[in-house]
Amino acid sequence: MRKFWKRVSDRDRLSYAMTIAFGVCLLTLMLFFQFGYQLGEREVKPFLRQEEMPAFGGQKVLLIDEPNPVVRGIEIVVALGLIALGIERFVNHKRR
Repeated sequence: MRKFWKRVSDRDRLSYAMTIAFGVCLLTLMLFFQFGYQLGEREVKPFLRQEEMPAFGGQKVLLIDEPNPVVRGIEIVVALGLIALGIERFVNHKRR
Protein backbone atom coordinates (compact mmCIF):
# COMPACT_ATOMS: atom_id res chain seq x y z
CA MET A 1 0.00 0.00 0.00
CA ARG A 2 2.86 2.35 0.80
CA LYS A 3 4.42 1.86 -2.64
CA PHE A 4 1.06 2.54 -4.32
CA TRP A 5 0.51 5.73 -2.28
CA LYS A 6 4.04 6.95 -3.06
CA ARG A 7 3.42 6.41 -6.76
CA VAL A 8 0.07 8.19 -6.74
CA SER A 9 1.26 11.14 -4.67
CA ASP A 10 4.37 11.88 -6.77
CA ARG A 11 3.77 15.50 -7.79
CA ASP A 12 6.16 15.44 -10.72
CA ARG A 13 4.46 12.45 -12.33
CA LEU A 14 1.05 13.96 -11.61
CA SER A 15 2.02 17.27 -13.26
CA TYR A 16 3.37 15.46 -16.32
CA ALA A 17 0.20 13.39 -16.57
CA MET A 18 -1.93 16.54 -16.26
CA THR A 19 0.12 18.22 -19.00
CA ILE A 20 -0.52 15.26 -21.29
CA ALA A 21 -4.23 15.23 -20.38
CA PHE A 22 -4.57 18.98 -21.04
CA GLY A 23 -2.82 18.61 -24.40
CA VAL A 24 -5.11 15.73 -25.40
CA CYS A 25 -8.22 17.71 -24.36
CA LEU A 26 -7.06 20.80 -26.25
CA LEU A 27 -6.20 18.75 -29.34
CA THR A 28 -9.56 16.96 -29.24
CA LEU A 29 -11.41 20.24 -28.91
CA MET A 30 -9.52 21.88 -31.77
CA LEU A 31 -9.96 18.87 -34.05
CA PHE A 32 -13.68 18.83 -33.30
CA PHE A 33 -14.00 22.51 -34.17
CA GLN A 34 -11.86 22.02 -37.28
CA PHE A 35 -13.61 18.96 -38.70
CA GLY A 36 -16.84 18.67 -36.71
CA TYR A 37 -18.45 21.57 -38.55
CA GLN A 38 -17.99 19.72 -41.83
CA LEU A 39 -20.34 16.92 -40.74
CA GLY A 40 -23.45 19.05 -41.16
CA GLU A 41 -24.40 22.02 -43.23
CA ARG A 42 -22.80 25.23 -42.14
CA GLU A 43 -23.82 28.77 -42.79
CA VAL A 44 -20.87 30.99 -43.63
CA LYS A 45 -20.86 34.14 -41.56
CA PRO A 46 -18.34 36.97 -41.38
CA PHE A 47 -15.38 36.62 -39.04
CA LEU A 48 -16.15 39.77 -37.06
CA ARG A 49 -19.59 41.22 -36.66
CA GLN A 50 -21.39 43.64 -34.39
CA GLU A 51 -24.77 42.92 -32.92
CA GLU A 52 -26.98 45.11 -30.82
CA MET A 53 -27.90 43.54 -27.49
CA PRO A 54 -31.32 44.76 -26.31
CA ALA A 55 -30.83 43.09 -22.91
CA PHE A 56 -27.88 45.39 -22.21
CA GLY A 57 -29.58 48.65 -23.08
CA GLY A 58 -28.87 48.51 -26.80
CA GLN A 59 -25.09 48.21 -26.46
CA LYS A 60 -23.21 46.91 -29.47
CA VAL A 61 -21.19 43.74 -28.93
CA LEU A 62 -18.32 42.57 -31.14
CA LEU A 63 -18.61 38.84 -31.90
CA ILE A 64 -15.90 36.60 -33.31
CA ASP A 65 -17.51 33.63 -35.02
CA GLU A 66 -14.80 31.52 -36.60
CA PRO A 67 -11.09 31.85 -35.85
CA ASN A 68 -8.54 32.24 -38.58
CA PRO A 69 -7.14 28.90 -39.84
CA VAL A 70 -3.65 30.09 -38.87
CA VAL A 71 -4.79 30.56 -35.26
CA ARG A 72 -6.44 27.14 -35.31
CA GLY A 73 -3.18 25.62 -36.62
CA ILE A 74 -1.17 27.31 -33.87
CA GLU A 75 -3.57 25.92 -31.25
CA ILE A 76 -3.17 22.40 -32.67
CA VAL A 77 0.63 22.74 -32.67
CA VAL A 78 0.57 23.95 -29.04
CA ALA A 79 -1.59 20.96 -28.06
CA LEU A 80 0.82 18.55 -29.79
CA GLY A 81 3.73 20.32 -28.07
CA LEU A 82 2.10 19.87 -24.66
CA ILE A 83 1.58 16.18 -25.32
CA ALA A 84 5.18 15.73 -26.51
CA LEU A 85 6.55 17.71 -23.54
CA GLY A 86 4.55 15.69 -21.03
CA ILE A 87 5.61 12.37 -22.56
CA GLU A 88 9.26 13.44 -22.73
CA ARG A 89 9.31 14.57 -19.10
CA PHE A 90 7.47 11.42 -18.02
CA VAL A 91 10.06 9.18 -19.73
CA ASN A 92 12.99 11.13 -18.26
CA HIS A 93 11.38 11.02 -14.82
CA LYS A 94 11.30 7.21 -15.00
CA ARG A 95 15.04 7.15 -15.80
CA ARG A 96 15.95 8.97 -12.58
